[in-house]
Amino acid sequence: MKKVILFFLVIFLLQGANALCQTQTLAQRVEIQELIDQPTAGSLEKGEYGFDLRFFPHGGAQGSLRAGLFDRFMIGVSYGAINIIGRGEPEWNELPGVLIKYRLFEETDLPAVSIGFDSQGYGLYMKDIDRYEVKAKGLFAVMSKNFSMGYLGTLGLHGGVNFNTFEDDDDRNMNGFVGFDKSINDQASLVAEYNLGFDDNNNHALGRERGYLNAGIRWIFAEQLGIEFNFKDILENQKDTSSIARELRITYVESF
Repeated sequence: MKKVILFFLVIFLLQGANALCQTQTLAQRVEIQELIDQPTAGSLEKGEYGFDLRFFPHGGAQGSLRAGLFDRFMIGVSYGAINIIGRGEPEWNELPGVLIKYRLFEETDLPAVSIGFDSQGYGLYMKDIDRYEVKAKGLFAVMSKNFSMGYLGTLGLHGGVNFNTFEDDDDRNMNGFVGFDKSINDQASLVAEYNLGFDDNNNHALGRERGYLNAGIRWIFAEQLGIEFNFKDILENQKDTSSIARELRITYVESF
């Protein structure tokens, strides 16, 4: 297992070094596909593919591969485990996650609108209630609108609804989420999101009816390679915890 992890890490670092040396790169700004956990209407373009690796509490790690197959349409697969970093045997996800996303309307004077399905939850998997610590989005619809603010950079506003149809924890309510991304300069940006948590607030759920507030900072360099550091559950909504979670995320986007 250690050799496999080391192999993928070396490959990833070599890809990053290659990106730094390239003179011809992707567009200056790759569309944001997710804030932290919540999706946006952004999507990979036809012929683009991306790799995503996140590290989260409990020694967890999860990788995903995504590709823009057609105009407005992208797919992805993901898989991970907890206790990847630490001691003892890793506890792998029950099944790989699947992402399907289609942009119904491009952004004009009105927001862009995308619909999709995402089956990937992550964190601890609790077999007694058949769900992940962070629930998958399931079916979702989201709107995004971006604004140019001159010398103040750019601002993106996002909001949507989702319905998890398959995690059986007796809390299958329609849910909602909002968020924003605000550029600091041409490389760094702030991101924040609020998950209303309507599908995680009954007597047997993990939430305390406060919703989930997450925020972080994203640094994109070489126009393709990005690093994020995120603070999760700032309102300490999750029961049986009394601290804010910290996550690290690495993203890479390239074209065929």
